[in-house]
Amino acid sequence: MSNGTESLFWNESWRGADKQRIEKYIGDFDFKPDAIIGEMSLSKAKKVCDAGCGCGVYALKLAMNGFNVSGFDISGDAIDIARKLAADAKVAAEFTTASVTATEYEDGYFDAVVCRDVIDHMKKAEGEAAVKELLRITKQGGIVYITLDGTDEEYENEPHIINEDGDYMFTDGKWKGMVFHPYNEHEVKELDSQGATFMTEKIGDGMRVKIIKRKAVSYTHLTLPTN
Repeated sequence: MSNGTESLFWNESWRGADKQRIEKYIGDFDFKPDAIIGEMSLSKAKKVCDAGCGCGVYALKLAMNGFNVSGFDISGDAIDIARKLAADAKVAAEFTTASVTATEYEDGYFDAVVCRDVIDHMKKAEGEAAVKELLRITKQGGIVYITLDGTDEEYENEPHIINEDGDYMFTDGKWKGMVFHPYNEHEVKELDSQGATFMTEKIGDGMRVKIIKRKAVSYTHLTLPTN
């Protein structure tokens, strides 16, 4: 799936999200500190990034807990919602439109990066490029936190094909155009081994991954196929 196709799917998803659905999502969201925020506080992280932030609620949670926050998402529609939510809540957070595989941040710009349920909604090859990019924008000694969904009955029942890399390509129904890759621990550790230490923790059907950038490495932007 190209970034153009990916952007189209998520733009349509956010554009089709009615106001009541968004308000319910925000109302149900837990803004209290979680394990990731606790770890980032202990590590003295200040400048943090919410990569693939969607409508920005987790970025707002980070800002409410004292972090200097930047968030980005491939969907311009999601970013419009995030900016409005931040303005309405009078919370300082910067939002921009970008792909997780190619941001415009400088090397080592952030103390920590959070990427929640994003990498698993890309083809495996694109997920590898995304992890390299997240490590590039994280400072030496900084941490990248990734959460990954596990597959369940709903994923299995929606019309899809599975390619040779194990990517679920949804062909019809409510998820038509979406991609999902159900990672296992072995695949997670294969994502990137250059100058990083990977730790995984099982969370329900999914997984939380903590990646510590141990040493300075030269990361290059990857040009992904457009088909």
